This record gives sequence, C-alpha cells and structure tokens, in this order.
Amino acid sequence: MFFSSTPFHRIVSLLLLFSFALLSIQGCAGPGVYHTVNKGETLWRISRTYGVELQEVAEINNIKDPTDIKTGAKIFIPGVSKVRKVVPYKPPASGGKETEGRIVVEKGRFIWPVKGDVISHFGMRNGVRHGGMDIKAEEGAPVFAADSGEVVFVDSNMRGYGRIIIIRHADDFYSVYAHNRENLVSHGEKVEKGARIATVGRSGNASTPHLHFEIRQGKTVRNPLFFLP
Repeated sequence: MFFSSTPFHRIVSLLLLFSFALLSIQGCAGPGVYHTVNKGETLWRISRTYGVELQEVAEINNIKDPTDIKTGAKIFIPGVSKVRKVVPYKPPASGGKETEGRIVVEKGRFIWPVKGDVISHFGMRNGVRHGGMDIKAEEGAPVFAADSGEVVFVDSNMRGYGRIIIIRHADDFYSVYAHNRENLVSHGEKVEKGARIATVGRSGNASTPHLHFEIRQGKTVRNPLFFLP
C-alpha cells in the first residue's frame, strides 16, 4: 500500500510526495521533442514511429480526436530526444483502411472539483510539463471531491502545493487538490463524490487564488479533461 500508518512507510510516503510535488508544481522539463505534422501523417503513425503510447501523446497534447491534427501542427512527443521521420500511410490500390489505435476518453468519470475557468491546462507550458490543471476561482470558494474515495494524504504546508489533499478512488485513481485556503477533511476519511473537502486559496507557490487539480492512475499522470464532463 502506498500510504501506510506505520512510521517508516509514512516517512517514505512523505518523501515520495515531496518529489511528486516538485515534479508536478514546479514542472519537469524532461526529455521530449516537438514533431511537426507533415501531410499524410496520423497521430497513430507518429506515436508508433516514436515508440510512445498513443494515449500518452494524445493526453499531453490534449487531443481527444486522433483525426483532428492538421499539417504543420506541432505535437510534443515525451520521453524521446530525436525527431524522427514518419512514413505517411498510403492506402493500397485494392482499397482498405489502416487499423489505428483508439484514444480513450472517459467523460464524466470525475466531476469538476470547483466552478471556474481553466487558466493553465495539462501538458507543456512554456517548455515545462505541467502535471495538472489550474482552475481560477474566488478565494474561499468550495472545493468538491471529484469522485468518491478515501482521503490518503492531507498536509498544510507541502512545498509548492501549500495545503493539499489527495484522495484515492477505485481502479487505482488518485485526485489531487492543492493551494487550498482550508482543508476540511482528515487522513483516512471516506468522502462521497461532490462532498465539500476544502476551500480555494493561494497557499504554496500560488500567486492568485486557484485550485491546482491532478488526476493520477497508479504512477501515471493523466489529463483531467479526458475524465471531466
């Protein structure tokens, strides 16, 4: 279990969360290249050429429809260091269609944790990878649990995050709520989807009131917009 009540595992968990905070809030430049889409290229062929999962490429570039890429567009490919040549698909003379991968979008699995405008999206931001999304809201506005689950971490002064809450959900999903003004739940508490768990603030490294919201599945950072209604 990632979060444990034993002192040793509690310390390990805190160290992991500390590293997690540095990567997610301060950003991680990490390896990756921008691929310029040429005529005839598809997102699936681009992903396959670079050896990166189609879903990962789609989420970091916020592409829900794999056919919705235009010639000249720049697609960020994570985890690689060199731009590669993609061989465009040419349908055979006899006809037929290439079988491509499918992008999974689970709209409505989670609800919006706060009402407001997204001021910073998941993905690349000024050359740095942003592991969540920032939602602008009035200071003190209610923050709601995006899904039912168990509160597995609460802290009032985590570096970068400030006041933070992490909830574990079914299927190894975790949701993260940071920069809170006030945390209203405790470690180990069970919460229902839509329950009020915090208020919007500007704690940590936030300069204006907003909620930093993340969704993770296991160790994989996911794009929240692929799960919100």
